[in-house]
Amino acid sequence: MNCDIIIRNGTVIDGTGKKRFVTDIAIKDGKIIETGNLEGVSAQNIIDAKNKIVCPGFIDIHSHVDFSVAGPNHADKLKPLIMQGVTTVIGGNCGYSSCLIPEHNSNMTLTYLENLSGESLKKTVTWNTPAQFFNKLEDQGLLLNLGTLAGHGSLRIAASGLVTRLLNPEEQKLMEGYLEKAMEMGCLGLSTGLQYFPGLQSDTAELTKLGAIIKRYGGIFTSHMRSYSHTIDRSIDEVSEVGRRCGIPVQISHLYWQPYSKGFGWITRNAVKLGSYAYNKLKIPIPVEKGLEGIIALIDKVSRNGVDIAFDLVPTSQGFTELFAFLPPYVSEGSKADALTRLAYKDFRKRVLYDIFNVEPDWPHSSGATWSFNYLKMTGWEGLRVMAVMNPDNTWMEGLTFVEIGKMLSKKPFDALCDLLIEEKGQVMVFHTPLKPDDPFAFRSMWSGFMHPNSVPATDTILRPIGRPSHVFYDCFPRFISFFAKEKKMMSLEEAVRKITALPAQIMRLKDRGMLKKGAYADKTIFDFDRLGTKADFYQPCVFPDGIEHVIINGQSVLHSGEFKKDVLAGAVIRRSN
Repeated sequence: MNCDIIIRNGTVIDGTGKKRFVTDIAIKDGKIIETGNLEGVSAQNIIDAKNKIVCPGFIDIHSHVDFSVAGPNHADKLKPLIMQGVTTVIGGNCGYSSCLIPEHNSNMTLTYLENLSGESLKKTVTWNTPAQFFNKLEDQGLLLNLGTLAGHGSLRIAASGLVTRLLNPEEQKLMEGYLEKAMEMGCLGLSTGLQYFPGLQSDTAELTKLGAIIKRYGGIFTSHMRSYSHTIDRSIDEVSEVGRRCGIPVQISHLYWQPYSKGFGWITRNAVKLGSYAYNKLKIPIPVEKGLEGIIALIDKVSRNGVDIAFDLVPTSQGFTELFAFLPPYVSEGSKADALTRLAYKDFRKRVLYDIFNVEPDWPHSSGATWSFNYLKMTGWEGLRVMAVMNPDNTWMEGLTFVEIGKMLSKKPFDALCDLLIEEKGQVMVFHTPLKPDDPFAFRSMWSGFMHPNSVPATDTILRPIGRPSHVFYDCFPRFISFFAKEKKMMSLEEAVRKITALPAQIMRLKDRGMLKKGAYADKTIFDFDRLGTKADFYQPCVFPDGIEHVIINGQSVLHSGEFKKDVLAGAVIRRSN
């Protein structure tokens, strides 16, 4: 028997959670054709994996790489994912998707997407439909496997523009038609960004009508929920209700918990800071993860009541998103150009600033400044730090708070924020955290989530052309494994591997991926568990992890003995199975 690749003497963890075992693996024509003792079998490429872990390739269930895959240099952009063992990504999350750009309102849709992508899409986007998008990727070649969701925000803008209201019947019908086409063409489901404008202008009835379409095509409903703070229980109720009414699986995106007490925000902020001091300086082991356990109990109750529900988390203590999300929704009504024009006026700034610090987040958001992403009110000015800008003259701001930037420019923090948005034409990314970057106390608040059997780690990758990335774009999966399975020994290595292979494949209905078995696609990651780890952090994020030695995608070596092969475009477009 001749093969393309033989992996010899590897310690196999197959993704199912079963105990590891030593075996050989034969790969041919992109699939695993045999396992066992293959001593007499020859191959073009033989990998000696003695004392190494051989497992299915890591699956990143929550990503935004669909902004970065269409172009001749996409392999360079995606290299950080390969170097940490990723073979498959799911894009189109949080209501943002680049696969569907209908001609109706196309410029407005592209401008909306550019807030996140950080680069002009008008020249690179040559498609209108998912089918055209997928064909383009297949024609150019793909570094890794990509499946994508249809984004609710993108669909809504295409149907109605940027409006601060519910859709009328004609707009709702148009949006449903766009979603139906997207599902027919192979999208895996629908994603929502209910903390973002315009997704936050929807109601549960709007989402349920879209869920009925997802049901017909066997898709999934994923949600960046409407709230992750004091009304998170109602957010879970909402997405669960969509799943229950429509009979569709639900995936909660990047679960975390932002402490907040309505009317007592300053008390909550100071309590969090005091807890961090006691934990980090006084070494008091405060079990802050207990706060998330009550939220997870709500998810478990939903599951017991028959809804197929899971969630993902990002292993970092600071989140990140575009800066407009932290301003009241009425700022963005009409177009980005309209928003930037408004922000230039002193009186408008006064109104916005007053609303941020005086109007309470409410449920559900209907008008004004009651939106739930008002983190400036919840965390104060220290909670935001510039992540990425486009103008090279402004890169010195990256990593700084607006208080720090304002002092250097002799401006008040909010004026520094508004001026930066105007100068950068709205394309500003920020980190958000209630504490200092990389705070162990903040990260501990998520421990219970990572330990849950139905939770999945994810990168939330946004690969902008310039700027300070999050360290998880480089080290998400090695960090997760080394922290929970090696350093803390809170879970077995077999369980850690299951969470980043078979489980996300099961959630996303990815056939023959995520498990190491005969007949499955040959997506493999080989690593040295003893060496596995990361030196990346908030301050030096662009550091590749240690210990990842080989990455094989559809039977082709993309990383061989630590050497990245950017010209090997072995990835495939993953379409929804009929």
